[in-house]
Amino acid sequence: MPKRKSVYQKSLSIGVLSSALLMAGCGTGDIIAEQPAASEKAEVATTTASDGSGETEETEEETDTDDDTETEQTEEDQAEEEAEAAASEEQAVPADQMAITMPLPLGTTLAELIEHYGEATYDDFFLGSRLVVFNKEDGYFLDEQNVAKGFYIGNPDVTVFDTRVGMTFGEIDEILGKEGEKGYDESETQYYLNVHYVENYKITYSAETEDGPVVEIVVIRSK
Repeated sequence: MPKRKSVYQKSLSIGVLSSALLMAGCGTGDIIAEQPAASEKAEVATTTASDGSGETEETEEETDTDDDTETEQTEEDQAEEEAEAAASEEQAVPADQMAITMPLPLGTTLAELIEHYGEATYDDFFLGSRLVVFNKEDGYFLDEQNVAKGFYIGNPDVTVFDTRVGMTFGEIDEILGKEGEKGYDESETQYYLNVHYVENYKITYSAETEDGPVVEIVVIRSK
């Protein structure tokens, strides 16, 4: 059972303190009024910069959003630059050579050929010009300055105006839309020949027999 004397003394003490404050002119209502509300503190914090300038501070979330937007723009710029570079490489092949799918175009120097392929597997004069062949299939005729002026093609994966090694003369004539000039080379190759002139090129198809598959194609710029 609680002691009533203690309760009475506590009540008396509170009453005395209240009376003293009222006599001094410092009521409890004045003390409460001097303290800003919690909601007002929050509003001040969000509208005042840390340096006291009065400007609104950006939140961390807004700053991160700006950084993400800048990163996306940078990636888009890089993608555009890469696309432009790829387009420039494609344009490096002259328009009239787009139908000839040799790895390197005419006008390539011998040094550039060696840099791309490595050492030649054949290097000698053939059909009146210096011929260098790489991988035993991709050949380039060179002029006096060692610049490629024609192709020697033994690779069946390379196409020349949609024709390729392995086709017959009849198939080639059908694709090119006309009959080529037929003949036989007795002096140098001992091959049967089928010669076509397409756009700026003289194209010679060679086969061991008249009806057999083509074993090599020589392409020389005619203009």
